[in-house]
Amino acid sequence: EGLLLEPTRNHARDVQGFAPQSFLGVVSPDGKRICFASNRDGNSELYVMNLDGTGLFRLTNHPAQDITPTWNAQGTQIAFTSDRRGQPAIYIIGADGTNLTALTTDGYADRATWSPLGTEIAYASRTGPGLDIKVVELATRQVRQLTFGEGTNESPAFSPNGRHLAVTSTRAGRAQVFTLARDGRDVRPITRT
Repeated sequence: EGLLLEPTRNHARDVQGFAPQSFLGVVSPDGKRICFASNRDGNSELYVMNLDGTGLFRLTNHPAQDITPTWNAQGTQIAFTSDRRGQPAIYIIGADGTNLTALTTDGYADRATWSPLGTEIAYASRTGPGLDIKVVELATRQVRQLTFGEGTNESPAFSPNGRHLAVTSTRAGRAQVFTLARDGRDVRPITRT
């Protein structure tokens, strides 16, 4: 996650004189495609292309900012953050650009990540002065909160077996990486820098 793609060399510069940029690239589970955000058409939209650079198509088309894509395990859907409703929220779209749906309704939500089985999405949500980690079950849209104001908690990532998440958290002062069980218990520090 988080690959920075180089601006296209022959792409015209925008009004302010800056070359368009592509960022936050994520490779599909089959390793054949990449989804990334780019401001090549003005504002930040999502694009998908083959890893060899062919087959580029624009996945989203909205005046709002669309960023931080993440693929489901099957490579058929992409969750992403958009400020279409005024503040960041999580949306899901088919990898072919169809079936756009809003996933979160609880205000500020960012940095979605799919569970390995594709049944849940974890994300960071503003619940007060900081961010907390929440998980939404896709079948029922039921949301459970895993952290409760112990610093700011961001950037969740599921373990390969789906039983734990890694998050960055300021619960111990500076931002560190912690793991926690999928129910929010058993919080353990991983880094101490």
